[in-house]
Amino acid sequence: MDLSSKSVSEEFYMKKKGSESLTATAVIMCLLGAIFYCYEYYLRVAPSVMSAELKETFLLGEAAFGHLAACYYYAYTPMQIPVGIMTDRFGPRRILTFACFLCAFGTYLFAATSQIFVAQIGRFLVGFGSAFAYVGVLKISNDWLPHRHFALMAGLCTALGMFGAMSGSVTMSYLVEAVGWRDTLYYAVVVGVILALILWLVLRDKEKEKTSTALHKPVDMDDMVHRQFVHLKEMVKSSQMWINAIIGCLTFLPITGFAEVWAVRFLEAAGMSRYDAAIGASMMFFGFALGGPVWGVISDAVKSRRLPLMIGSFVAAGLMALVILFPSNSLMWMYPLLFFSAFFASAEILIFAVSNDLSRSSISATAVAFTNMATMVGGMVLPTLIGKLLDNAQLVVNGLPVLTIRDYSSALAILPAALVLAGVLSYVLKESYRRHH
Repeated sequence: MDLSSKSVSEEFYMKKKGSESLTATAVIMCLLGAIFYCYEYYLRVAPSVMSAELKETFLLGEAAFGHLAACYYYAYTPMQIPVGIMTDRFGPRRILTFACFLCAFGTYLFAATSQIFVAQIGRFLVGFGSAFAYVGVLKISNDWLPHRHFALMAGLCTALGMFGAMSGSVTMSYLVEAVGWRDTLYYAVVVGVILALILWLVLRDKEKEKTSTALHKPVDMDDMVHRQFVHLKEMVKSSQMWINAIIGCLTFLPITGFAEVWAVRFLEAAGMSRYDAAIGASMMFFGFALGGPVWGVISDAVKSRRLPLMIGSFVAAGLMALVILFPSNSLMWMYPLLFFSAFFASAEILIFAVSNDLSRSSISATAVAFTNMATMVGGMVLPTLIGKLLDNAQLVVNGLPVLTIRDYSSALAILPAALVLAGVLSYVLKESYRRHH
């Protein structure tokens, strides 16, 4: 097929030809993109660590707090498909520099205001800028690295994102206690501005071959958008793609619906200090980061996608049930449960292999984007839903709302139930491994 007839998003994932060698420049380019991904994940978890201060400052109930945290995903989720087109069109240097400045500016708005609407706009802008991070890293990797290193880089970036979440939970919990939540975010703004300047000065777009005139023709944006919608229609018509996407959404809820928002509050209600609770939340990010590559190896070893997804979902459901229904301030009890619940839930990464197995190569990029977008829907819906459940459950004592650990357990019981449903759907999902192997 002529390159001019390929969609830009397909070129993004196209296998690189030739036997290129790994260079120091390529490593630096990829490292810069990965650092930005780590930074945006650091910002993503901020509300969970400073929830008490945010509720007091903006006079928020639980549902309103959940909505504030979810504003990140209101931008992040729908941007997943357009991001690929924009990154291909303008190149990662300009896109990631703009995205990093946007994250810093959104964080500044969030920290500087006393108006909840402005704070919501700030979180929305952080989510908008963050939407470019992972796609940007993959674009840089595709441009600069030999193809044999692409999968490794994608896995390392996922781990770095979880490291950003871990460091965000622990570091911010200390800073909030020491200097307050506003100054904590101001420090993050300074880091973001410096990182954006470094991205602009150091990051370089890979030069295209001069002979490839087809790739240098003016890009017809209307045509690209039309092709994306055609591909999306094909995704929507596939029941297996929908089942797979829903599994991804449900198995990622321990991260988007718990670790990123409610885990610190829940663990504090169980009797932990804020610092110990932040470490507990970071244990989930650590477990997910380590588990993802392991489940990939297991899937290839047993030559199955369904079986690891079922095992991971059901075991994670049991462990999350222990966390939610039998909470304790014992670190020896809770930390391993939090770690392994996320470790088993990280079988979620196999949904991207399933989407690739189920799709034709000509629409594989759109299939991955569709799956990722559906996975992130949980981050839009669950924090607000849990907040509403908590608002309905809380008592008022001496004029002040009071939530007990039992209230949190009742509201968060939706998490193990969701994982059980993911296990059932994994059983319904048709085996896709053999289709591409």
